[in-house]
Amino acid sequence: MLTALTNARILTPDQDIGRGVVVVEDGRIREVGAQVRPPPDADIIDLEGATLVPGFIDLHVHGGGGFSLSTADPEQIRAYARWVVAHGVTSFLCSIVAATPEGGLDALRAVAGAAGPVPGGAHVLGAHLEGPFVSPQRRGALPESWIRRPDVALFDRLLDAASGHLRVITIAPELPDAGEVARAAIDAGCVVAVGHSDATYEQAREAFDAGAGLLTHAFNAMRPFHHREPGPLGAAFDSPDATIELIADGVHVHPAAARLAIAAKGSDRVALVTDGTPPAGGEEGAHRLGGVEARLSGGRITLPDGTIAGGAMTMEGIVRNTVDSGLATLLDAVRMASTVPAAVLGLGERKGRLAAGYDADLVALNENGVVLRAWAAGDPAYVFSPI
Repeated sequence: MLTALTNARILTPDQDIGRGVVVVEDGRIREVGAQVRPPPDADIIDLEGATLVPGFIDLHVHGGGGFSLSTADPEQIRAYARWVVAHGVTSFLCSIVAATPEGGLDALRAVAGAAGPVPGGAHVLGAHLEGPFVSPQRRGALPESWIRRPDVALFDRLLDAASGHLRVITIAPELPDAGEVARAAIDAGCVVAVGHSDATYEQAREAFDAGAGLLTHAFNAMRPFHHREPGPLGAAFDSPDATIELIADGVHVHPAAARLAIAAKGSDRVALVTDGTPPAGGEEGAHRLGGVEARLSGGRITLPDGTIAGGAMTMEGIVRNTVDSGLATLLDAVRMASTVPAAVLGLGERKGRLAAGYDADLVALNENGVVLRAWAAGDPAYVFSPI
């Protein structure tokens, strides 16, 4: 099938090429450019001046729209994939947290069952295991019953349950035997993330030097940055190859702190994430997160003790807020929501750019950053329908 998307402002996002054409063939981008002409046999879609960007890739999300990704039911994951594409996400990892390690095993099996393209929805790229080898002192909203001392044997069970689809694991590097688990994860092809950690600068820097590549939701659930003890955040800033996750919703991180983080790392080492939970995108009021009561109010989801329990803002809102708050240009915001996450997962030659040979994961935005259309691997997945 040959399709030409015309009359669009194109952010590749390596550059803003202005009005141009993207030609899609058999799920891949064939041509992109201001001088490209639609092939005579192509289906033409006039985007009427909308901005065309690569589909967003969410590395850290637990659910949204009432759907949970920490589930034993693969169909719930597929339902989320069909829901989230309306918010510009064309690929995502399922971030797994459970009440117990046994629940984590079930959730990983579900991810393995759902992994891959979802017709009419986003691509399920695999799992991000947020724990259980994290600090009890920095667990944030993670269930206490989920947390375990690092154990290679338990990691191997979790890895086996994922059947090759475990892509990221968050570990607190200061814990006994954390290094052994991290080495096992890296050997298995996983990205190791430092997070939910009380590590000192030296402990976190040692982890990054040993191959950890990511900092989980910067500033949150970690030893705070201090000028005499910079902690995990300072170690990530100081590690050239480390990428940081940033929840740029104005709730998890103050805009001034977010600006400092982007300035410290640059837009090629910051991945925008939602950390979304099932209430995200839903109505305000009482919700259940697993077996725990939570409340969505004023753009934040909290537990009864006031702990922030994940994100309420969807990815197109994160991108829009990044621009509206003056954190970055739209070009850089798109890079942080698309290109950088693809690179973290080793998919930088396939996803995250509008370039010839790349997957045709595309999102059309209006001038207010609202998603008008989305395509996943060239297939139409969403068309905005005003009420």
